[in-house]
Amino acid sequence: MADGSGEFEAIAEHYGMHELTEDEIMTAEPGKQVAAESVMISTSLRLPKPVMDEVRRRARERGVKPTAIMREWIEAAIADLDEPVPLSVITAAVAEYQHRKAS
Repeated sequence: MADGSGEFEAIAEHYGMHELTEDEIMTAEPGKQVAAESVMISTSLRLPKPVMDEVRRRARERGVKPTAIMREWIEAAIADLDEPVPLSVITAAVAEYQHRKAS
């Protein structure tokens, strides 16, 4: 198809079936598979101020952003015991252990 509509339809069909980050969308190639664990989805979360203040405090102690520490906690909470534990979860657990030990 000289007008490129066939290529456009193939691209639309492929990416209509996958969720991608904005960066992946901008650099994606048709037909290239993106690993599911590399796709990040944004969500909104409402927390009581004292809870968010504590999240921020713990994140500061670890030198990470609050969203990173929340992601680690969520990953740890839903980790499948039969699957390998992500390194970020192990790192978070070690840091939390060291913090509690020092307190």
